[in-house]
Amino acid sequence: MRGIEIRQYAPALATGFAGTALGAFEQEPYGALFIVVAALMFIERRQTAAAVALLLIVGCALILLVYEARTGSITRPLAFLLSGIGAFWLVSIWRKRATIDQNLVDARLIVESMPGLGWATDAKGNFVYVNPSVVDYVGKSTDEFNATGRTGLEAVHPEDSERVTQAWLTSMRTGTPFESVHRIRRADGDYNWFHAYGRPHLNERGDIQGWYGTTIDVDEKRRAEQRLADSERQLRTLIDTMPVMIWCGAPNGEPIYQNPKLLEYLGATTEQIRDNNFGVVHADDMAGFQSTWADCVKQKTPLSLICRLRFNDGTYRWNRVTAAPLLGENGEIIQWYGTNVDIEELHRTQEELRSNADRLRLMLDTLPAFVWCASPDGQPTYFNEPLMKYSGVTLEALRGANGSGFAPMISNLVHPADAPALRNRFEQSFKTGEPIALKYRHRLADGGYHLVDCRARVLRDCQSRLVQWYGVIVDVEDETQAQAQLQKAQHQLELATRAASLAELSASIAHEINQPLVAVVTNSGATEKWLEATPPNFERAKKSARKAADAANDAAEVITRVKALFRQSGGAKSPGNLNTVIEEACVLLRERIAASRCDLRIELQDDLPEVLFDRGLILQVLVNLIQNALDAMATLNGAARLLEIRTKVDGGNAVVDIRDSGTGLHDTEKIFEPFYTTKHNGMGIGLSICRSIVGAHAGALWAAPSEPSGTVFRFSLPTAEGEPNVQ
Repeated sequence: MRGIEIRQYAPALATGFAGTALGAFEQEPYGALFIVVAALMFIERRQTAAAVALLLIVGCALILLVYEARTGSITRPLAFLLSGIGAFWLVSIWRKRATIDQNLVDARLIVESMPGLGWATDAKGNFVYVNPSVVDYVGKSTDEFNATGRTGLEAVHPEDSERVTQAWLTSMRTGTPFESVHRIRRADGDYNWFHAYGRPHLNERGDIQGWYGTTIDVDEKRRAEQRLADSERQLRTLIDTMPVMIWCGAPNGEPIYQNPKLLEYLGATTEQIRDNNFGVVHADDMAGFQSTWADCVKQKTPLSLICRLRFNDGTYRWNRVTAAPLLGENGEIIQWYGTNVDIEELHRTQEELRSNADRLRLMLDTLPAFVWCASPDGQPTYFNEPLMKYSGVTLEALRGANGSGFAPMISNLVHPADAPALRNRFEQSFKTGEPIALKYRHRLADGGYHLVDCRARVLRDCQSRLVQWYGVIVDVEDETQAQAQLQKAQHQLELATRAASLAELSASIAHEINQPLVAVVTNSGATEKWLEATPPNFERAKKSARKAADAANDAAEVITRVKALFRQSGGAKSPGNLNTVIEEACVLLRERIAASRCDLRIELQDDLPEVLFDRGLILQVLVNLIQNALDAMATLNGAARLLEIRTKVDGGNAVVDIRDSGTGLHDTEKIFEPFYTTKHNGMGIGLSICRSIVGAHAGALWAAPSEPSGTVFRFSLPTAEGEPNVQ
């Protein structure tokens, strides 16, 4: 036993040994009682030993009472009394120590089963105890800790070692409790954060007897705190660096924080803003700002307004100020959080867009055209003012009760005969997105109808979805009437041109008719003579009559050609061969060609395909072109005069060339303009009419210089098998 335990047992041992010695002197066995009880103290199961000792004492007491009557000596009772007192006293101390030891065992169990790292050191700081948790975590026993000479601090993280050592030495020197948060290395080499706390154990004189402490694993807490700190730091960095002006306010609305972006924008400090919060607001906006802000604070509702704030250069810029309150469980305002967004450029853009919209609306309302817009499904969304005045209706009246698209518009504004076709065309375009281009009769405000040209296209987004229809309606009534009058005038002009050509053709026509008429007269006289002969010569008379009939037919054919040339053609087209028309034109102009003393060369392609044409109109074109060629060569004195007419096939077209050897032309395109002429007595409409006639046949007429001199006029007409090849 330790010294402290021997001092506790000394009085009891002295009393017991005195009774043992007196019993030995009296040769009584009572003294052996104390020896047996003392021997039982070495049994580990102290409760059992104490119970046996008490039974021995009770047994000896009974023996004493039985044998006391045989002797009158006081020594025997005294020996028993001293031995019994000593044994009882020893058992009492022994039981008290057993209780203390049990409490220590219980305390040890508590320490060893606690989740933290329990430890104890002596006054010099050497570990005298570590609980199993320490051994399991660090992988070292108490002796291994003490062997390092640093009281286990080698397990502390190198970055924390110096700080923990200084705190431990300070606590040992001053006797103050030790406390530290640091990292301790685990057996696998990783480090966890721990919160260590130790208190000194003092004796009666206040000297430190040792240290008792615990080290609690706070790694998760520490890491959570670190994550929270990192999040707060990141949030602070985000708030301080993001290009948005952020501020916070107290429950009463007073400013308590502004991020650097806001301070830089306003060119003010936090103190200046706190002293005069509304000083950065434009004077014209201050009253409304203060009133709105006070209402939001009072009613605990979010704030949203647009006002002008003073920029750091002294100017004012438009800002959108928004804020929302953070409410507690009882509905009280904890804090205000708000943002300022500079919308100066947006405000200017909106003002410009608003101004542009006003100008666009004014332009649309003053345009000499009727403009309308519609949604992708055909619902009208806009009619300009001229269209509503022109139609005598409003947009709302055309939309219908249920917004039924263009149906009310068609029913109210389109001629009944045109409505079905217009409705079908609109419905198809609204489904497919195809452009709209058609003409119909539109009802006017006075109830009459005018022909209009309606055109519309759809606007698509980047994904080709229909966004909006934009359309325009143009009144073409006057234009249509003017075109009709123009066509009538042009037709009359064509007739006049044919009549003007009559003077030039009169000699040829007279000669062509005169020759068959003379033959008719001559043969008729011969017939009469042969019939009056005696006897009558019927054979000769028949031949003369036949010649007279043939001459009459020739005259009729000439008249037919003249009628074909000057008749009013209604555009009736039939398939035919251009070669026959060219030959007919040459026959009509035979006298004119002969009188011009020119050499006529005709080269016609034998297998020229048929074309679809109006025979009279094409005959007029050929006559006009041949006469122009003859006129171009009329001024040549002594030079060769050559007129060539050729036909050929080029692609899907039948081509006719009329080439002369005249003086040529300076501008081969201007000659086709109306009323332009190179003749002294010309009208300047012949070639223009010829080009119109050829164009009406899906063909083309043009001129080009001819080598070595002269001009070639060429026109092409599409064959029945081919497609037109317009030059």
